[in-house]
Amino acid sequence: MYKFTAEVKAQAHAGVEKYLGSKADIFLTNAEAIINKYISKWQLSNLSYMPTNTINMLFSCESAQYGQCVLKICIPGPEVATEINCIRAYDGMGYVKLWDYNMADNVLLLERITPGTQMWAVEDYKQRAQLMGRRIKDLPFIKCSQGQYPTYKTWLEGIHKKLTPMSGMDDIIFYLNEGLRIYARLKEKYNRSALLHGDMHQENLLLNPLGGYTIIDPKGVTDDPIMETARFLINEIPCKPEKIKNMVSIMAPIIGVGEADVLKSMYIDAALCQSWTMEEYFPTQEAFNNSKHEVLETCNFVYRLLEM
Repeated sequence: MYKFTAEVKAQAHAGVEKYLGSKADIFLTNAEAIINKYISKWQLSNLSYMPTNTINMLFSCESAQYGQCVLKICIPGPEVATEINCIRAYDGMGYVKLWDYNMADNVLLLERITPGTQMWAVEDYKQRAQLMGRRIKDLPFIKCSQGQYPTYKTWLEGIHKKLTPMSGMDDIIFYLNEGLRIYARLKEKYNRSALLHGDMHQENLLLNPLGGYTIIDPKGVTDDPIMETARFLINEIPCKPEKIKNMVSIMAPIIGVGEADVLKSMYIDAALCQSWTMEEYFPTQEAFNNSKHEVLETCNFVYRLLEM
């Protein structure tokens, strides 16, 4: 029987607490039971906890049927279904393979990518921009009708609705309103409906045995592929504006889109993902204030890029 060590439990608790608050302990207790259930069901061995920045729990393991795998225990929510459906839809075409899953238990058994180093291992940011541009260009974007997945508009509207009743959010609502306005204008030009990752950044691009990059951990969202550039660029912050401008000038011609439009997509996603941060659990008012300050700094930084 697998049982969390004190070290693993402490590391995992720190990762999930900001999303689950007081329910983190219950989640960990349930996760331990789920792990043992699927060790037996999927014939898994040699489990080892993988500390990551993700909100979910990952374990490297050996499968009697599939070899080296990753067991993923997800925090419950609608993104579990969209992740599973997105990976299944791409079926290994640029994405990690999904060997098995159970949506009711929020558990996935995934291919383990080797050597699996993140794109952050590429030290030259210009080279990272080239690699990301080519990764997006080479993806066989799947056409997808709206409904099964959210869009960036529904994401923006959803967090806008949640934050509006909260006191002291006027400055963040300003950036969200600008995001909705810029999104509407961008959609007049870029209106394809494709199945996107929605969180494609350096940690979610792993070096594979062929020297390319395999995509992991999708959110699953339907929108125009230009939006796929955004989270990667946001992850390069904090930095000087010139760095982002240089990266955009490299990526845009590879993908075949305008540089100004890439910056617009970056702003839309910055307003979105930074606003999501304000939903997290904060143990103190000081922690909340510090996080809000960082959110506003990031939004303002990207907003100013549009004016340069």
